Amino acid sequence: MTELTLEDCAAQFRALERDNDFPADFRALLDRAVDCAGFGGGINCFDQERTLNAVELRDEVYRVADGLQRIGVGRGTHVAVMLLNCIEFPVTWLALGVLGAVQVAVNTGFTSRELDYTFNDADVEFLVVGQALLGPIENLQQRPAAITDARIIVVGATALPDYSSWQLMRDSGTVDYRPNWPISGQDLLNIQYTSGSTGLPKGCMLSQRSWLIFGCQSPALSKEGFSNILADHSFFYLDPQWQLVMALYSGATLHIPERLSSSKFVERVKAHSIEFTLFPRPIVGEYGEPEDVDNSLKLILAVASGVEGTRNIRRRFGCPVSDGFGMTEVGACLRVPDELDDPDLDGTCGIPGPFRECRIVNEEGVDVTPGQTGELWVRGEGLMLGYYNKPEATAEAFVGDWFRTGDLFTQNAKGYYRIVGRVKDMIRRSSENISALEVEQALTMVDGVKQVAVVAVPDDYRGEEVKAYLLLEDGESSVSVPPHRVLADCRDRLAVYKIPRFLEYVSDFPYTPSQKVAKAELVKQKADLREGAWDALSAD
Repeated sequence: MTELTLEDCAAQFRALERDNDFPADFRALLDRAVDCAGFGGGINCFDQERTLNAVELRDEVYRVADGLQRIGVGRGTHVAVMLLNCIEFPVTWLALGVLGAVQVAVNTGFTSRELDYTFNDADVEFLVVGQALLGPIENLQQRPAAITDARIIVVGATALPDYSSWQLMRDSGTVDYRPNWPISGQDLLNIQYTSGSTGLPKGCMLSQRSWLIFGCQSPALSKEGFSNILADHSFFYLDPQWQLVMALYSGATLHIPERLSSSKFVERVKAHSIEFTLFPRPIVGEYGEPEDVDNSLKLILAVASGVEGTRNIRRRFGCPVSDGFGMTEVGACLRVPDELDDPDLDGTCGIPGPFRECRIVNEEGVDVTPGQTGELWVRGEGLMLGYYNKPEATAEAFVGDWFRTGDLFTQNAKGYYRIVGRVKDMIRRSSENISALEVEQALTMVDGVKQVAVVAVPDDYRGEEVKAYLLLEDGESSVSVPPHRVLADCRDRLAVYKIPRFLEYVSDFPYTPSQKVAKAELVKQKADLREGAWDALSAD
């Protein structure tokens, strides 16, 4: 690894801000993909054995864009897309992009009630939906008047009595179509819903430039570049969408499975010669097999894996492992420089990335000193334009041009940022502040533990105690992974006061629309969080 200093890396980031060759908009992005890859690159939906190289993808996108504009989709039209991972999803998103239209990416697990809220909140005018997902659509109680049956475009059916067919819409277009109106990088491209700790989900307004800044910077900073990228999360989430931008900018192939599978991760990496991927959290603590190191990986992004998890992944796969910090509202924010060789970076989120300035402030909005904990504030180009139709929430989220992340960070003497947890996700035990995230990272490393959620339990003596909910790997139980072994492993990773007092085994978790554990829902399940939980004090 090249010996670079922190100052060298920061200078690279600033140079990228000044000298980048990022495409101006999504039309230019498609042109760049063709220039870089020609009849290579593109998209590979390997579970369905459907591929499009860069030229084929560009032609398909403009054909679909033509079909969409023939039925009334134009610049600024709001189109909800509710699809499982399939080739029609990225094609539709890109088609909306070249038209200057707006995608509302919809979680495929939403109920009719959640869809009623989303469609009305986002002022949806058209809907692209998979045939297998029509049930909740047909049970809508408050379908917006604009979404007529003819404006419901179904993927997977060529003839339906009431709705339109995506395939027939696509077939009506031509590959030579080019919109005769201009678009801009400042055009709104997505109303991307995110859910915080309280309140209903909010739609983040993301411009074309937001996505280009998010997706293009990693390959622009890489000396070797990437030819094969794995995007294995559901496409309605943020990650696969910016990974598509990354692939197009790189001239790479984006490999998309039908669904995320931690158990198939290594198999997929090897089968498709993957060079860049996100790492699945459920297998952060797995030791793996000796042959796992035989792979083509150049970089793994392993978010919030902790020091031990990061080093375990690096040992297992023999390639650089990076962390960072981002969110829907701000995109990529902090990043660990790929070429900075410093073991102190492990477990941190690195430094402010290109196009980003960061501060850590106290409750009064005053910068804290290194080593102190405070809230991370961010500003820069390509942040969200605001929450759609929610001016009060937008005003609350910003102080001037600084976005308040709601996440707690510290910065060490070297300038590296480390996430401590959410502002509302800290546990106050006696006089000590405990990060739920830190405890979760430690418990995830316990053999047999798949996922963890840590919460505070009210306590008359200490104020709050620590409780951990454990979701175990398939085939494991509280007998094979007993509480005493879990806590014994914790003692090697956590100070005594951070070790959970209460443990509860669960078969599943409630999740937010962005697939984070819905802790608010979890703690509502019982009036007394001690009920049914293993208590370390009683056990002793």
